[in-house]
Amino acid sequence: MIRVSITDDHDLFRSGIAMLLEKTDTIEVIHQTASVEELLEKLPESKVDIALLDISMKSTNGLDAISILKKMHPTIRSIVLTMHNEGQYVMQAIRNGAFGYLLKDCDAEELAEAILEVFNGKKYFNKDVSHLMIEAVNKEANTQKISKREKEVLQLVAQGLTTIEIAAQLFVSKRTIETHRSNILKKLEVQNTAELITKATQLGLI
Repeated sequence: MIRVSITDDHDLFRSGIAMLLEKTDTIEVIHQTASVEELLEKLPESKVDIALLDISMKSTNGLDAISILKKMHPTIRSIVLTMHNEGQYVMQAIRNGAFGYLLKDCDAEELAEAILEVFNGKKYFNKDVSHLMIEAVNKEANTQKISKREKEVLQLVAQGLTTIEIAAQLFVSKRTIETHRSNILKKLEVQNTAELITKATQLGLI
């Protein structure tokens, strides 16, 4: 049997997942906990193979919990089960040591499949989550392309300064600022200032 723990601060969701998993012939729900702290208290008392973790919880979040479990209980493999469908969360979960990432709208069959795959030493990320990962990687790549000076120009553009005002503040020529601005537009693959500010905000550049 695959021994699973479920950590989520929503009682009904937690209970529902437990009921679904208990219907399988291969999965046993060892315990359900409302917080990471409660999970850590119970782990020494029982053997767990797979830890299902939500991300957003009142105290320690699921992303931090992955790192904690990896350090304190290295035999436990973590799977994130969350509503967060942003690539940044997927990437952070992977970096922290997650073996899988599922959205809460997945069906019972997929959840059981993910648990089995991870138990067998594989990682599980479905097509939608893989797409989020690719988007996050592309965003990071675009962010890394922007030089320190270009970031300074970007910050001033976002503040509403004109090209002449930016040039005066940075003690360079108007043409230099125009070149920087043109390069930023190309690197972020946008056409105008409005699109530039929107995308730069999404990437955390401003």
